[in-house]
Amino acid sequence: MPASPVGPTDPVQPDPVQPVVFAPRRLRVVGVVVAVALVALTFYGWFALPREVRVLFTVSQLLTLLGFLAALVLTVLGVAASSVRADADGLRVRNGLRVHHEPWSRVHQVVLRPGDAWAFALMRPEGGPEGEFTADMDTRKRYLVGIQAGDGAYAREAVVELKRRLAQARATGSRAT
Repeated sequence: MPASPVGPTDPVQPDPVQPVVFAPRRLRVVGVVVAVALVALTFYGWFALPREVRVLFTVSQLLTLLGFLAALVLTVLGVAASSVRADADGLRVRNGLRVHHEPWSRVHQVVLRPGDAWAFALMRPEGGPEGEFTADMDTRKRYLVGIQAGDGAYAREAVVELKRRLAQARATGSRAT
């Protein structure tokens, strides 16, 4: 069997044509733990009530409580499902339950500063000039919740990869909309 062209010490660079997806690692673990804890504590609290108190609840009250629990769990899991997908056309950013598609021509810069909770992309104005652009305090930001600073080196590598893809898109003249 022939040896692999990439040795164990050689870094594997992502293929610039293939999409790459970045998702938070710690946030997903925390999200699942919090969701399980919410459900467990809710049922523990329910069965900790004396039977004579539990029978006082009406069906509509029980459904309201269960609906509130479901909304909390779905919100926590929705935020934990955040991700950033980069491909030849641009970024697909899923922050919680919202999905945004940003072409590379709109992305000015990807940033993860010390003290930031997550990375963000500075966006060029829509329909603005394609040439020079100066980022200032009014520049629109697209938060990249899928790249959490708490993930340390993984988050920094993700930002480096997004910057590399942005530079490549500029070099090839990608103006996808």
